[in-house]
Amino acid sequence: MLLKGAKALITGSRRGIGREIAVKLAEEGADIGLNDIEYDQAAIDTMKKIDDIGGNTSWHLADIADTGQVNKMFDDFLNLHGRIDILVNNAVARRVRSVLEISERDWDLEIGSGLKGYFMCSQRAAKEMISQGTGGNIVSISSIHAFAAFPDDLVYGVCKAGIIRMTKSLALDLSGHNIRANCIAPGYIDSRLLDPKDEYLRGKGDNYQEVMHTIPSRRAGLPSDIAGTVVLLSSSYADYVNGECITVDGGYMAGLYTPEV
Repeated sequence: MLLKGAKALITGSRRGIGREIAVKLAEEGADIGLNDIEYDQAAIDTMKKIDDIGGNTSWHLADIADTGQVNKMFDDFLNLHGRIDILVNNAVARRVRSVLEISERDWDLEIGSGLKGYFMCSQRAAKEMISQGTGGNIVSISSIHAFAAFPDDLVYGVCKAGIIRMTKSLALDLSGHNIRANCIAPGYIDSRLLDPKDEYLRGKGDNYQEVMHTIPSRRAGLPSDIAGTVVLLSSSYADYVNGECITVDGGYMAGLYTPEV
């Protein structure tokens, strides 16, 4: 196991990419703290899935846009797990709006969860890692929306671009503390909630067919593609990777401006 005994906190992890990240980290031996803004059947199912793997699992209800809730989440996590070795910033609150439709509330909601919250969690995690004297890893989920504009994605794109810039500053400012900060930019990822019997359809939905010819790998991404990269960045195999953003998009951005053939 690559991460046996590590203590990992994953924000936005009751379903989708966050759930898969939590599952993969647990499979590699980490004890898991799950977080989301609500506790529903999806959260219960995720808890059960990780409990079945084994290890120590905890649930932390919190809105990471609220600094008070962030600090309580960390306090509770540390009381239960003793330390933090891995933080994965994955929470998101996305509003699809055109430039002319974005309200101040839309802006504050997305920036709060998608950038401010990432920073507040990273800052608290870094302080704890320094206090522990053990170092650690901070992995944040950005997006290919950081690199190019897509329709109705202004605030989302600003958040994701900001995450990359934040990651570089974290790596630099935390020099000498054995803390690595990296991020991942997913492309088209099929993170739908599917019934287990329909899981074979993941990555094959009709909604991806119109862009499939633009992806050199000729498939949509899976949550496991992102989770596997998180495991890598959290492990000693990536010990010399710091301040970087790894694009996981099947080659989509590489061929974005390539004429269709």
